[in-house]
Amino acid sequence: MENIPPHTGPALLLRIIEDDTRSFDQLFMEMYAPVFLLTSRLTGDDESARDIVSDVFLQLWEKRKSLTHVKDVKAYLYVAARNRALNHLRKIRQTEKHEQHVSLETEGEPASDDFLPALFSTEMIRVLHSAIRELPAECKKVMELTIDGQTTNEIAALLSISASAVSHQKKRALRLLREKIPADLLLVLFYLSN
Repeated sequence: MENIPPHTGPALLLRIIEDDTRSFDQLFMEMYAPVFLLTSRLTGDDESARDIVSDVFLQLWEKRKSLTHVKDVKAYLYVAARNRALNHLRKIRQTEKHEQHVSLETEGEPASDDFLPALFSTEMIRVLHSAIRELPAECKKVMELTIDGQTTNEIAALLSISASAVSHQKKRALRLLREKIPADLLLVLFYLSN
């Protein structure tokens, strides 16, 4: 079996259009979490976000033959998820009995200004997780546990290594991540966090 390169570019979408289920699975594995994160932030409801993201991927597969015009499959997924999330919020508001002719904007529908920061943040998280997956095994384990909220001492106990070894692996991982993550994405994350 041939290895499929780990990217979500035009070649991957072309293989999906040509009915390659392995490429679709690869896209799903790489993009499900970031699209879910974005959708969850927009809806404020993880269960609805899961349903929406599943529908987006299902629709992509069902309509794959008509996607030849799509240039960026990541952007397609993000926009499709955003649109479905907004439609979901509109539907909820329409069914609420206490709504009395109040516009959607004043009821807290995510403004278009909220979408871009959420998208950049989501994309940064996707890039970070992708870069962490490429780290050497020891660094990868330490960074995954760090992201999960474990302290240096907890990680040391879990991995049966010293706390100084954990600190060393963290420093090594951070150095490697700085080389892998584009500086412009780091700047965007810094800008959005202020």
